[in-house]
Amino acid sequence: MKGMKRIAGACVALLLMCTGGLPAADMDRTGSDTMAKVRRALERLPYYGVYDFLAFGIENGVVTLKGYAHRPSLKREAEEMVRHAVGADITNRIEVLPTSSFDGRIRWATYQQVYTDEIADRYVSGGSMETRYALLDMARVPGMEPFGTYPVHIIVRDRRVALIGVVINEADKAQILVRARQVAHTFGVEDGILVRAR
Repeated sequence: MKGMKRIAGACVALLLMCTGGLPAADMDRTGSDTMAKVRRALERLPYYGVYDFLAFGIENGVVTLKGYAHRPSLKREAEEMVRHAVGADITNRIEVLPTSSFDGRIRWATYQQVYTDEIADRYVSGGSMETRYALLDMARVPGMEPFGTYPVHIIVRDRRVALIGVVINEADKAQILVRARQVAHTFGVEDGILVRAR
């Protein structure tokens, strides 16, 4: 349990850093250009999905990649994309989550609980119908996962779930947490969701 609390806490700090939590006055022009290039490189990763969470920091010209990947190749791909984009020194601290059939089922069930609700209509391109189609495809093609931009990422390790992301109000956050806690066979759901009005 402490490990997942640590994950949620660390990811909230990373999320603040990567979504503009740093004051503009603290960032010189070169640093902000590098941040924009790194952000664009990570956004272009073709297989980055709802079950992964990546963030980064820049200090003394070194880009540090952090977060969680449920596929080992994502760690390498993220480093290669960033290295190509900025040509800087990179420290790769992305943790690859262990493979587990229980964790896979929990990811799938949590995605289903969270994103087939009407809340998806406010946050996901295509809304709840798009997520239902993705679930049908996932059932037909084992190993497939929903890729794309999602407001809340689902990180699962050893049957513990951490929800990490940003929503626009407390009611949405509460609804997501309630629905995620309805998933069977989990050992707990940690809250790493920030509320930021548009």
